[in-house]
Amino acid sequence: MAATPHVPREANDMRRLGAVLLDGLLALTAALIAMRATERADLPGMQVFYATAGACFGLSFLNHVVLTRIGGASIGKFAVRTRVVRETDASRPRLPRLFRRWLGGYLFVLVWIIAAFFDMAEGPEDFCGIRLVRFRDLRAAGAGSTPGR
Repeated sequence: MAATPHVPREANDMRRLGAVLLDGLLALTAALIAMRATERADLPGMQVFYATAGACFGLSFLNHVVLTRIGGASIGKFAVRTRVVRETDASRPRLPRLFRRWLGGYLFVLVWIIAAFFDMAEGPEDFCGIRLVRFRDLRAAGAGSTPGR
């Protein structure tokens, strides 16, 4: 019988919020740059919208899915010294799970805002079996570089 791996406890809300704000600012900056570039090119309004949305969501996808698969965290999560791991064994999540989390993240943010507005005791839990942990705790558990499933 295999030993149960030690999964570090979840990072606190301030670290989570810091990562969300930094990652959101990064995506909005990409959108702003795309919007200004397409407006200077004198493109029609819908093309400006598509380019702006494409830059925002495209960078968000690269940051939250691709970079997280490669490095274990998005740029915002790196900045606040956290990593993304699977709840069951602290390994790195694979692309399908990260993609579902990225897609569901937009709905998650809405639910999180509603929970905060109505002063609910607990926010929504992560629905993809992924946990945000402090890098220090992950390194201490010895699970920082295990490949995901």
